[in-house]
Amino acid sequence: MISRKLIRTDLNLLVALQILLEERNVTRAAERLSVSQPALSKTLQKLRDSFEDELFTRTAHGLVPTPRAEELARELPALLESVERVLGDEGFDPATFEGSFKILLPPILSEALLPGLMAELSEVGPGVQVVTAEVTPDYQDKLKKGEADFAAFVALETERDILAEPIATIAPRCYMRIDHPLAGKELSLQEFLAYPHLRLYLPGLTRENTSMVDDVLGQYGVHRNIIMETTQFSAAVGVLCRTDALLVANAGFEAGGLYRERIRGEEMPAELQRMIRNTHSRNRGKMSLMRHTRTSRSSAHQWMRTLLMKHLTGPAEKVEPPLAQVKAIS
Repeated sequence: MISRKLIRTDLNLLVALQILLEERNVTRAAERLSVSQPALSKTLQKLRDSFEDELFTRTAHGLVPTPRAEELARELPALLESVERVLGDEGFDPATFEGSFKILLPPILSEALLPGLMAELSEVGPGVQVVTAEVTPDYQDKLKKGEADFAAFVALETERDILAEPIATIAPRCYMRIDHPLAGKELSLQEFLAYPHLRLYLPGLTRENTSMVDDVLGQYGVHRNIIMETTQFSAAVGVLCRTDALLVANAGFEAGGLYRERIRGEEMPAELQRMIRNTHSRNRGKMSLMRHTRTSRSSAHQWMRTLLMKHLTGPAEKVEPPLAQVKAIS
């Protein structure tokens, strides 16, 4: 039975409350709702009257939700998604869609993802704007507040309302300059270890979570000579071109063709591949594409999610099942 209170409730009030909970700031919330600040202040007063609670207190750092508002914050996303599902979409068409998506990415992934993604968007979604920023430790909060739509990172631990979708990885390759002494050769583990190495890592992760290859090698009592660590693939390429150093990285970098005339990738030593298959590594954490449950019913976000997964995975290649477990960044 529909209660009188529900009949009198304006659905727009609940939408405004959700935005206020995400932003914790009247100015930003008003901008997202396309209303004036005085109008939103009146809406907030209606919400307070309806719930018989202050809902927020103003501080120098923005709005702080009351315990009642915190309780509503746990219930509202699922409720609003259900309403969206009932209403249905209006027929999403990427060719006519105009909007922007903010994506949080480590620098390494930006170089592998963006060229192919933007090339496809220019053809199928010319009205789409992509805004990227680096992943920061508070990326889950940014997803919750609507400050970001997607984040690609190693999902070590996610909160309940964050959806994490593992990204299928491609077996890594060993990169070197075009005229390297090992270029074109079938690498042995001894040769692989004889040269200095560069190592890519993801900002915000501890050293224990950054290199599955070194974890596996260490369990066999051998180690690489790491002469430089960086988050920037382009910087690593510059060093590769002027030294005999080697770099283990995702094979997806070759597909972009950005460095085709400067470096080349070779298959990892067969012995090392066997070691990876046969050894348990604590660093097999999966790179995942993450988003907030709030966007799970949005046709536009689902379409963008599909494109991101396509380009994050890279070109279709046949990968042996054991090697498919190798981390994107080794």
